[in-house]
Amino acid sequence: MLFKPSGKYREYRSYFRHTRGFSQIEVAASTALMSVLMIATMASIAASRRRATAEMNRLQGQLLATELLTEIMSLPACDPQSGPPATLGRESGETNGSIRTNWDDVDDYHNVTESPPKSRSGTDIPGFPGWTRSTVIERLRSADWTQTNASYASVYRITVSLSRNNQTITTVTAFKNGDTRTVGPLQGP
Repeated sequence: MLFKPSGKYREYRSYFRHTRGFSQIEVAASTALMSVLMIATMASIAASRRRATAEMNRLQGQLLATELLTEIMSLPACDPQSGPPATLGRESGETNGSIRTNWDDVDDYHNVTESPPKSRSGTDIPGFPGWTRSTVIERLRSADWTQTNASYASVYRITVSLSRNNQTITTVTAFKNGDTRTVGPLQGP
């Protein structure tokens, strides 16, 4: 006797014969495509994170540089007791360390480098390891501000730079009138 499948069994058999799953090639291709998309997404996220970190460093550097520049600009151009100094730098009796509380004129900040940046009292500003803050004070000629003058400044150029891990983050510059007790503003040799 021959077995003849019932109608319902034939429908299922026919359904499974014509319906198929994913082939191994299709699975491999979709896995490769998803891998490429994931790698591209991760690279995009990493680049975005680097840009955000660089922008945050730039803003923090700008803040630290402006803070020191404001401190310097609040002081007179020349020492109140002795007038314009022969050379730029701290006069005798002013500390040579990182404590700036008794620095009393602009040129006391010449060639100061702090790593990490410090407050006026000489304590490290927290959160900035690997950062370096440096200043340069230059005397400028009254007639031509592109040239420096070794003896007297009718104008001082004050430059504060910030770097992190030996990479410059920001530089700010300001100009200060070279007033003295004996010579008026923007006058001199």
